[in-house]
Amino acid sequence: MTDKDLQSLRQAAKAGATWKDLAAIIGVTDRTLRRWREEIEEEEEHPDGYFDGVEPEDRRPAPDDAAQILAAVHAGRAEGRQELIDLIRQQAVEKKDLRTLLALLKRMDNMDK
Repeated sequence: MTDKDLQSLRQAAKAGATWKDLAAIIGVTDRTLRRWREEIEEEEEHPDGYFDGVEPEDRRPAPDDAAQILAAVHAGRAEGRQELIDLIRQQAVEKKDLRTLLALLKRMDNMDK
């Protein structure tokens, strides 16, 4: 995956794309993307060498660029969330209606689940 592809993925995540949308962008199913995410998170929870004795067929490794893909998605989500928080603060100062903005923030929080 090229830097341009990762940047596009990051921008889509920042804009609030769903996991299904993000999977379609990189050409995999949302189930595959979810599996990558789960496997990478599981690896991060354990010390190096923890899986050394595990048979390869018992553990399906994610491709090498899966970590980069997920890093781009998480970075995009963080940027989008921060922009919404900043906008909510600005709207609060200006005393405008916050319902739509809070709904968007809640939607982005729910996307990571």
